Amino acid sequence: MIGNDIVDLNDPETQKNAHHPRFDGRVFSRSELMRLRLSGAPHRLRWILWAAKEAAYKAMKKIHPNLIFSPVRFVVQLDQTLRGSVDCPKGSLDVSVTEEATSIHAIAASAAMDEQTILSGAEWITSETDGNAQQPSQAARALALRSLERRLELPRGTFSIEKHDRIPVLFQHGVRSEFDLSLSHHGQLVAFACEIGERKALKEAHA
Repeated sequence: MIGNDIVDLNDPETQKNAHHPRFDGRVFSRSELMRLRLSGAPHRLRWILWAAKEAAYKAMKKIHPNLIFSPVRFVVQLDQTLRGSVDCPKGSLDVSVTEEATSIHAIAASAAMDEQTILSGAEWITSETDGNAQQPSQAARALALRSLERRLELPRGTFSIEKHDRIPVLFQHGVRSEFDLSLSHHGQLVAFACEIGERKALKEAHA
């Protein structure tokens, strides 16, 4: 299973002093609070840890539908390359974080992650990418579908996305796909991650 979370560092919600003074105490574990105190860039680290927690929750929620998001119980451990794990109430997940100047994108998965098993992407919402900047959920879906069809060399319209219990599910020609999908949006950013493994897409109906 896979989950992802995108953070727009230009958004008002992520600016310094925008969160409640007690936010850190409610969200981060003792070890994470210590890392924040010792960090030379605590504000950026705060959102790296948050994105990793959110991504892990989205993945774990698929396995345990009744799981409640209590951020302090999702403990993030990252190395210098921003790869590591998240210890969750129901187990542990691998996590990888991509850090840009104005964005943070975290992906958590129950299996090993590499370019052969995970397809992901993020982009800013513009008139060219979506046509309607007021609907980020549609922009996230469009990005995922476009990227998957390009990667798998399949015609446009091969895949579709439906929500089941508020979780996006990928379909191919009306049949539920084996590929696990996660969508995310925040501020002016949209993102996705899809666990495709080494499996190939279902053959075209005319094949």
